[in-house]
Amino acid sequence: MRLTGPRRGNPTLRFMIEQTARRRMAAGPMVERERTRAGTQSDVLRWSREFFERVHATLLPRTSHVADTAEGQLRYYGSKAMSMWAFVSRHATALAYDHAETPAQIHERALRWLACLTTRTAPGLASAHWGHPIYGARLDPASGEVDVVWAVPGEWCEAVLTGALPEREWDAPRSWQAELAETAG
Repeated sequence: MRLTGPRRGNPTLRFMIEQTARRRMAAGPMVERERTRAGTQSDVLRWSREFFERVHATLLPRTSHVADTAEGQLRYYGSKAMSMWAFVSRHATALAYDHAETPAQIHERALRWLACLTTRTAPGLASAHWGHPIYGARLDPASGEVDVVWAVPGEWCEAVLTGALPEREWDAPRSWQAELAETAG
């Protein structure tokens, strides 16, 4: 018997498509956090040029320079309260939480974030492929407009808004320091 209508095709594939549609409709933890925070100052400001300028005035000067790449600079902010990466190029800024990446991994991920900013697409969920990006914005050199491509709320956002960033305790990830000690020893 040949199936027609909505029940035709591969049943396994059809189940996966229906499951994906259900997940999109269901509110995940990120959506719930967004709903509970809706209307707060950080929720409104994190998409604005003012917030972009605060990131550049408050957070980036406190980061340490880690490496230069052809596309821009990798910078790091490390403290017990918050550890994050910053990739800064002439017209793009991306921030991501640190999760013990190797130097090669963070460089590769920074290139992926830059590609997302160039194409105006948000990176995928936190994964081994994307890392843990939390903010990405680009500055249009012709018009001077800021285009915030992705911004995930969190403690980092409040710290930037209030200017209450904890002091930087280390200039590179602690995992890198352990690697360097092993290779030297």
